[in-house]
Amino acid sequence: MMRPNLFFALSLALFAPSVSSCGGDATPAENVTAGSTALGKSDWKAARESFDKALASLPATDPAYKRAKLGQIEALIQLEPDKARAEFLAYATAQGSAADSKDWRNVMSKLTAKAKFKEAIAILEVGLKQHPGDGQIKEMGDAIKSAAEKAGDSEALGSLAGLGYL
Repeated sequence: MMRPNLFFALSLALFAPSVSSCGGDATPAENVTAGSTALGKSDWKAARESFDKALASLPATDPAYKRAKLGQIEALIQLEPDKARAEFLAYATAQGSAADSKDWRNVMSKLTAKAKFKEAIAILEVGLKQHPGDGQIKEMGDAIKSAAEKAGDSEALGSLAGLGYL
């Protein structure tokens, strides 16, 4: 029969490595993966936290940076749409940004789906200046207009009129 203290010591020795692996610092890649998994589960807060951790140690030149940044922005669209707008514009307009037209449209589309027209229109306005010949970004204005009309958002429609959409 095993003595209680010896049994406890053996149990602790076997259990301790699994605890330390759960509580240790994750790599940026692990944080990006965790953030993406949380997004898939609509756990916006956990996604944001994971992406924030990844971004804290990823240089902007790392290929994983774009995935982490856009994931963070997607979580923010659900949690703090105005902050999502600000983060996206800071990222997308930075010198050497990897943001492309598809990223602009994706963020505007997600904001529009949440009826965050003010934020979507702010991004549209800058996007039209950044990508003046991009017909797909211009088409996003039409999509925002259609959604704002359905929602009866006269303020959004007034902003779109100022951009030439009415």
